[in-house]
Amino acid sequence: MTKDEYAIGLDLGGTKILAGLVDREGRIIVQKLLPTTAEEGEKAVIERVLSAIHDVLSESGIDLEKVSGVGVASAGVINSESGEVIFASNLGWRNVPIGKLIGQRFGLPVRLFNDANAAAIAEWLWGAGVGTRNMIYVTVSTGVGAGIISDGRLVSGRDGSAGEFGHISIDWNGPSCRCGNRGCLENYASGTAIENSARQKLTTAKEPVIDRFLVENGELTAKVISEAALAGDPFFAQIVKQAGFFLGIGAANLIYLFNPEVIVFGGGVMNASTLLLPEIEKSMRDRCIAGLAEKVRVVTSHSGIEAGVMGAAGGIFENLYCKN
Repeated sequence: MTKDEYAIGLDLGGTKILAGLVDREGRIIVQKLLPTTAEEGEKAVIERVLSAIHDVLSESGIDLEKVSGVGVASAGVINSESGEVIFASNLGWRNVPIGKLIGQRFGLPVRLFNDANAAAIAEWLWGAGVGTRNMIYVTVSTGVGAGIISDGRLVSGRDGSAGEFGHISIDWNGPSCRCGNRGCLENYASGTAIENSARQKLTTAKEPVIDRFLVENGELTAKVISEAALAGDPFFAQIVKQAGFFLGIGAANLIYLFNPEVIVFGGGVMNASTLLLPEIEKSMRDRCIAGLAEKVRVVTSHSGIEAGVMGAAGGIFENLYCKN
């Protein structure tokens, strides 16, 4: 075996740390899941990251010489070249040199990726984008983000933070966003937006199916709303479909900018894809030149919750960056 047979992918999230040893076919050989427990502070999270990588290497029995590097997928603003998380609200981090710390501990090259970019790599190499040269991955969860493959290269921007799709403004006079802009797409189309819309519209006359979900789950989350919508509740189905309508507007903008072959939608909110995808496609095609839109496939992700791990490792295997 050669040195590039394996890479370690690590998905660093606000609630979980998932690390895996991945081969060149995208198979996860060994994986380790740990809670992030960000409330315990930066040092505690870093130690869990290092522990997860150590456990994966130890349990796999793979010689370190056969591992080509460590890819880290993280939410927030990152600097891929310096290996630094500039700002991650879900972790409470500012200017944390996680790449340097991993490299010092294990003596391996380390590369940071925005989490949506990592998922895009996974889908392009091994998922719904296989065989394409131009693909966009859109993640719809607490927020909205995108990873863009253009002419077979990842569009990373100056420091790896390209693809902040959720913060394009679709209403110049819309509500304020946490990023400082107004009318951002994720204010209308994310899991958070679905929750906010439901709370604003919900009256005291709840449908019986909603009462059952609230009793079982205890709070009105995007997951509960989506489950109720999928179970046939028309009030909540309309709220979910409305998110799809706005995602379609955003998708039309992506088509105009990047002329992709396929747009892949993933993230937790897309568990309601049977409701969302038709709305996305209709809205997108209503707002896009037919000659462009008709050539674009709109599909759901193949990689699931392991997309970050697979894509971060895949970014180590492949030189995907489109440099400015």
